[in-house]
Amino acid sequence: MNGNKRTAHYIKEVCDQIKNKEVHAAITLELENHFAEKIEDYREAGYGEEEATRIAIAEMGDPVDVGRHLHQAHKPRMEWGIVSIVGILLAIGLVTLYSLHIAEDNRNLIGRQLVGIIIGTVVLVAILFWDYSKLKRYSKILYFGTMTLLLYTLLAGRPIAGIQYLDIGDSQLHFIGISPFLFIVALAGIFTEWKEHNRYTIVKLISYFLPPCLLLMLGEYEFAVLLYVGGYIALMIAAVPKKLVIMSYLAMVFAFVGGMVYLFAQPYQLDRLFHFLNTYLEPDGRGYITNQSLKTIQSATLWGQGFGASLDDALPALESDYIFAYMVYIFGPIVGIAFFFLGVLLLLRLLQAIRRVKDVYGSLLLSGMIVLFFTPFFWGIFMTVGLAPPIAVNLPFVGFGIVHTVLQMALIGLALNIYRRKDIQPLTKAS
Repeated sequence: MNGNKRTAHYIKEVCDQIKNKEVHAAITLELENHFAEKIEDYREAGYGEEEATRIAIAEMGDPVDVGRHLHQAHKPRMEWGIVSIVGILLAIGLVTLYSLHIAEDNRNLIGRQLVGIIIGTVVLVAILFWDYSKLKRYSKILYFGTMTLLLYTLLAGRPIAGIQYLDIGDSQLHFIGISPFLFIVALAGIFTEWKEHNRYTIVKLISYFLPPCLLLMLGEYEFAVLLYVGGYIALMIAAVPKKLVIMSYLAMVFAFVGGMVYLFAQPYQLDRLFHFLNTYLEPDGRGYITNQSLKTIQSATLWGQGFGASLDDALPALESDYIFAYMVYIFGPIVGIAFFFLGVLLLLRLLQAIRRVKDVYGSLLLSGMIVLFFTPFFWGIFMTVGLAPPIAVNLPFVGFGIVHTVLQMALIGLALNIYRRKDIQPLTKAS
């Protein structure tokens, strides 16, 4: 057996021990380079090719042991801590919605929410076992496709409660609310390409930021603007190491957003955003909802008013915007505090995952997803206690909504996918 066949046989034995076939090509290339360099070194030292090959293979060690070691290093890993927290949050949400269903007994909240969870679980599993890195090549298509659909929604959508919805057959899709998620996923890929080729400029950052922001402003759904701006800033900070670029960009962003708010925001939107600073100025007017939310929370005993307790329509949108207030009302502040700390724990687990991900694209995706997920999570909690302006926001995994639930499950599926594949990386060339 000549040298090439012997090393090829050794490499095959190594790869036979590695169940994850996605890394076989990278490991094969790494080992081929290693053997080529070692054999060349021994030949220069005066050994023949056969002897040089034998010594190089002997130095590598038993191929089965090497393969098992590489299998452990590169096998996909699941972050069961994140899965457990998500399961607990979903359970709390179902119990809370079931209590509201009993209290108001005219809403099919549980049945529809279960449909959303089932669909979301299927989507999560599908995303979990998909190679997320393949999405990067479609980033610009996703960006401009989302822009096109968003523009179409604004021009030809069906208005519902003052917001344009995209018509899909007999159904309507809240595409304005979904579009920030699509933009951030697209921009993560675009930013990765810029980072890999060191092509960041202020002009590029602004030119990709402005068009979606302007369209979202025109959509008059302020939370979508907040998600988009927050996600964009998170991506930029994660991708651009130069402080001067970051500070210059942030100054331009805040100037632009401030100008757009001044030009396009409706008076009632400005009142809603800023009146929370002193809700008692008009307790029965613009501060009514916040005051009612605070009264609801204050009226809960240590362990709440009990499962199925009714609020007698004291708050609007109990199943979505103010579901946290209802949760505290029926279960008590201890459960509310525990729920908040579950969110903090989930945030810390995801931040820890970012630090362990070697792939630039995966790291940027996680950075953007953290903003997309935790902005509504903490806003939905702080809003109910008067620490954030009242706004239409769905509390992740708890608030009612099929589309929102599926979207949130998709985000978690993508996060788990990135973590699961964090050790599936091409090996560096041997020196």
